[in-house]
Parts: sequence; C-alpha cells; structure tokens
Amino acid sequence: MTSREYFDAAASSQRRIDGRLAAIASMREREGARAQRYGVGGGSGTSDPMRAVDARMDAEREAEAELASLRADVEDARRVCAGIRRANPSQPLWGDAIELHWLDGKTWFSVALDLGVSERCARTAAYAALDWVDMVGIAAAREGCGQAALF
Repeated sequence: MTSREYFDAAASSQRRIDGRLAAIASMREREGARAQRYGVGGGSGTSDPMRAVDARMDAEREAEAELASLRADVEDARRVCAGIRRANPSQPLWGDAIELHWLDGKTWFSVALDLGVSERCARTAAYAALDWVDMVGIAAAREGCGQAALF
C-alpha cells in the first residue's frame, strides 16, 4: 500500500465517521421536533412517540463498533503525521499539509490559508511528504524514524 492509498483510506474513514454522526444527529433532531395536532380528526391512527427514539438508539448501537474501527484508522493516520513532523523538523509543512487535506478534509485553498503559503506550496509539501513516507515506510514514519535528506 502506498502512502497515498493509506491516507486516502483514512480520509474515507473520516468521511464515513462524519456521515454516521450526521445521520444520528438528524435522528435526534427529529425526535425533538413533533408536530402538534389540535381538533377533531387530526390524527391518522395510533402512533408510538418512542419509535424514533428506539430507532436512533438502535442506529447508535449498530454504529458503535464501526465508528470505533474508523476512528482507530484516522487516529493511526494522525500518528503518522506526527511522526512525519518529528522526523523532519526542517520540513514543518509536511505533516500539517497531509493532516489538513486528507484527515480534516480541507481543500488545497483552505490548507494554504491555514499554513500561510500558496496552494502550490501546500501541495508540493504534501506530495514530498508522501514520497518520503513511501521511501521509509508507513511504520517507520509513524515512529518518526528516518529523516529527509537535506539539500
């Protein structure tokens, strides 16, 4: 697995986490928003006000194991970014550019703004870091081993 594939997978995990949490939040929101009906003939039969709560609780229970696994993937990728920073103090943008783009889901424009550099500089830093990770390996990068050659 290349470093690009590794970080793409971590980005996918983060998007799945965000989607699951948004779905659960939406379910919670629907629980609290109940329409009031007044007058005769307003109802269409019997209703169970706890049905939405039960459905949300079931969804949370089902998502628990998946979310834990997805979070572990993202946290491991964040540890790799931290290792990139430790191993390459002369390249301060490398770990940040990868983390902001792949793990935080920011556009290159937003990454550049956050780092105070041009978009091209942010991309160049991220891709140089990916090349370095491919050179030393993901496990070594996670531990902060290896160092980029100084030119």
